[in-house]
Amino acid sequence: MFDFDQYARRIGLVHTETTQAGLVALQRAQLAAIAFESIDPFLGKAPSLQPGDIWTQLVEKKRGGYCFQLNWLFGEALKHLGFEARSILGRVRMGAPVGGVRAHLAWIVTIDGQEWLADAGFGGPGPRDPVAIRAGEQLIGGMIFRLREDDATGELVLEWQAPDGWFPLFGFDESRFAQADLEGANQLCTFWSALPFRDNLMMSIRLPDGDVALMNRGLKRSNAQGTKSLQIGSVGELATYLRELFGLDCDGEMVSRIWERLEGPVRAAA
Repeated sequence: MFDFDQYARRIGLVHTETTQAGLVALQRAQLAAIAFESIDPFLGKAPSLQPGDIWTQLVEKKRGGYCFQLNWLFGEALKHLGFEARSILGRVRMGAPVGGVRAHLAWIVTIDGQEWLADAGFGGPGPRDPVAIRAGEQLIGGMIFRLREDDATGELVLEWQAPDGWFPLFGFDESRFAQADLEGANQLCTFWSALPFRDNLMMSIRLPDGDVALMNRGLKRSNAQGTKSLQIGSVGELATYLRELFGLDCDGEMVSRIWERLEGPVRAAA
């Protein structure tokens, strides 16, 4: 099912080893090539978590996906290369003091006794590189992160130093979970109005020269020179940005359906 050579071509990875540098290269390459996107939930369809379907969508059809799909693919690459990796299912916080349902899949990778939080599927302002699981601040891609112990929940919380203070991204522990937990979380992400996926089109990609993010019609491009924002004004513009910025191979019918939903009731602003 998993063809590493085809995967490596998809993400533009020439060579990697089971080292810290190799793990960094793998995560960076996937983040830059395969976008986080919530098209299926936004169009009312639960993404399939079957391995063959994930492979077809992300690799063969050159779409993106969200964490359950992206980090399944990333995990297969980790295992193929021989990394010592175990999966975790965290609770997204995105600024909240506590997390919600357990609905974020990521990995802990151990290299020479050091554990790393590795994640190719977080749609928010997460780190480009794996985060060492240790105390203290870590500078990654021009952003500062830390892992904070939350005594109230027993979780480690990944936080980003935003301009106005520490911003919690997600918390995690190492509680065991099964495929049924992933399937249940996937259904909640698709259909539960308390989560953002059903009613918002969300995308992000971490390109070598900067980040691109979309929330409904609001597009943001950020790099070392600053951030530029714009509002997408037509279905043609949407098709262009999906293809040229996010690298998504979406047919005309899908783009039209997305635009029709975007023209519906007002949703959260970018």
